[in-house]
Amino acid sequence: MSQYRIVAVSDVSLGFGSPQIAAFLRSLQHFYGPAAEVILFEPDEPQKPSRQSFFPTVDIRRVSTAFHPHTGIGRVEYLTQVAPVVNRLHPDVLVLFCTYTLPVLFHLHSRPPFVIFYALESAALYGKFDIQMNRSIGSLVDLIIYPEENRAARDIAISGYRAIPFVTIYNCSDSHQSRTPLSPRDRNGRVLYQGTIDFERTHGSYYLNPKLQDLPIDLFGPITGSDGSDLEARLGSLSGQVRYRGFIDAATLSAFRPNYLFSIVIWNPINENTLYACPNKFFESIADGVPPITAPHPQCDELVRRYGCGIVMADWTFESFLQAIEDGLRMRGSDLYEEMVSNCQRATMQELNWNAQFDRIKPFLRR
Repeated sequence: MSQYRIVAVSDVSLGFGSPQIAAFLRSLQHFYGPAAEVILFEPDEPQKPSRQSFFPTVDIRRVSTAFHPHTGIGRVEYLTQVAPVVNRLHPDVLVLFCTYTLPVLFHLHSRPPFVIFYALESAALYGKFDIQMNRSIGSLVDLIIYPEENRAARDIAISGYRAIPFVTIYNCSDSHQSRTPLSPRDRNGRVLYQGTIDFERTHGSYYLNPKLQDLPIDLFGPITGSDGSDLEARLGSLSGQVRYRGFIDAATLSAFRPNYLFSIVIWNPINENTLYACPNKFFESIADGVPPITAPHPQCDELVRRYGCGIVMADWTFESFLQAIEDGLRMRGSDLYEEMVSNCQRATMQELNWNAQFDRIKPFLRR
């Protein structure tokens, strides 16, 4: 088989979140043959250094911008640097992650033989201009991948992807598939929260509530939002059992996670992007045998109830949040908790693993 060149454009720096990006590229490389060349462009995000050594089979090309890449002008800077290089590389397969990267398509001199759009986030999240741009890609994309069915239906409705094949897969990664869960009796007795900490988007104020301070909770992740500095200062001054432990990379977090009793998975459902699809941490926690305590996001709710592998809050209120954590802590040492951990392992083996998800994509790929 001749060597394939796979070129991908990411909206985030690899190794800190969105682990399905690396999983997808590894699987594509395996599908097209071990000699396939994989090149990934990523933005130079502040506080997220390159993790090239973590991904030896991917040629990561980091692109610096004068403005933060997640601002409007920073996005333009990043993509206008990337597009000419993609032109010169003449990829056999081009992968674009998120609507953020779609403008690259309109700067190419020739269409790559196979183009994949991995819609990790909702098109509506980016605004009216990007929705209009999505409506113009019909002849430029061969396959769209979505993380959830409701999100797929919404994006198809507003963007008009009537003739483009699509497939939905869960936000799993391939980094924890064979891991044996730590015995429940050997865990640290604490509850983990990993991910963005934000007053509005992730109910960051909940962790400041006096009623929560006697509960053993560790927080890891970047603090964001217009009030981020205030939130960081207030979290840092807490003197109870709730501890903010900083922002660390995915590999370090992966080593910590199996020690916890539960993992909190909650987003404020202010739009379809934060309502429907389960985030990566949901599947990572289950793969590590750490049952999630989750708000009733439809996909989270469905999977937890299907496998009996976690706790679903009644709603998104603080009262339900507090009740679910207290219920979980009371389960420590019980047969019910042991069963929940076993169900996490069963769910991962049966369905919630990357290989099972990538199998859904294979029939759409073209050699």
